Amino acid sequence: MRELVLLACTTCQRRNYYTTKNKRTTTEKLEFSKYCNFCQKHVPHKEGKLPNPKKN
Repeated sequence: MRELVLLACTTCQRRNYYTTKNKRTTTEKLEFSKYCNFCQKHVPHKEGKLPNPKKN
């Protein structure tokens, strides 16, 4: 089953992108070179933690 992961900028640490990955076949953290609107350039984005859903 594919799970939702969040990609965070390595320079400014802002979370810009969401993607999915198969946790059975890809056990290491993802890293992509993506455009960061805050840095205004292409920088590596690494997989980060998703925020916890609010409990009622």
